[in-house]
Amino acid sequence: MSDVVTMDKIVALSKRRGFVFPTSEIYGGLGSTYDYGPYGVALRRNVKDAWWHTMVIERDDIVGLDSAILQHPRTWEASGHLESFTDPLVDCRACGQRFRADQLEDNQCPQKPSVHPGEYRQ
Repeated sequence: MSDVVTMDKIVALSKRRGFVFPTSEIYGGLGSTYDYGPYGVALRRNVKDAWWHTMVIERDDIVGLDSAILQHPRTWEASGHLESFTDPLVDCRACGQRFRADQLEDNQCPQKPSVHPGEYRQ
């Protein structure tokens, strides 16, 4: 039995314990989309409530807002996101994780801590 934790093992455990279920599973599913089971709904609610309390309720310089994530393309033009937004990522060749290119010096590969993401040494 391997002690390596993989995404497949996490998903399998989450399904067995009733946290998540593949969307439309009885019809063959829909890749990488999940519905929350009873425990998943409760966990998600607790995480959201804790985040909201820390980021909004406890601070006097932040206000809460709930808006649509789908926006008219002109909204993105007006905000400058289409013209100037870039967030280049680097795939670490040792562990396969992605890191923001502007934060490479501050990150370490979890498998090879002496290696900065993007480098690879045997």
